[in-house]
Amino acid sequence: MTSFGFESTTDDVLDGRDLTGMEVLVTGTSAGLGVETARAVAARGANVVGVVRDPDKARRNLDAAGAQGVELYRADLASLASVRAFTDRFVADGHDRIDVLVANAGIMACPRGSTVDGFELQFGTNHLGHFVLVNRLVPLLLAGSPSRVVVLSSAGHRFSDVSLDDPGFERTP
Repeated sequence: MTSFGFESTTDDVLDGRDLTGMEVLVTGTSAGLGVETARAVAARGANVVGVVRDPDKARRNLDAAGAQGVELYRADLASLASVRAFTDRFVADGHDRIDVLVANAGIMACPRGSTVDGFELQFGTNHLGHFVLVNRLVPLLLAGSPSRVVVLSSAGHRFSDVSLDDPGFERTP
């Protein structure tokens, strides 16, 4: 088994892999790791769907990175209604399986705010939005079995404890 260090790239990790025909869904394909993930798996033959808030920005960044053939859907993870609408549309458009779902999208160090559903913005977007998205797509993940869900995160949790008694930071600074 190959060991990858902090300096490895997506191309290093996927070297020699043929992903032809795999159905891969990646959230947050408008910048950073999402764009790079979409580029790398599409270059190896996967059918890639990107889930983004801003399709125009995503298309510009995907094109600049050389990510060809990425299909884009709009969804805002800060709105559970938007997530539900995306999953309904995705299924209605004939997507019948997902082999890999990469939960990459996220926000960090933003001003204090709330989602449209009333949750603290980072918690609602990064965790609850993906929770609803993944759970609504479970039938497609089962159809792609053995499928994989990859959840990206940061080390941001190390800056503060999480109080499960106050997840919305209503009483905690």
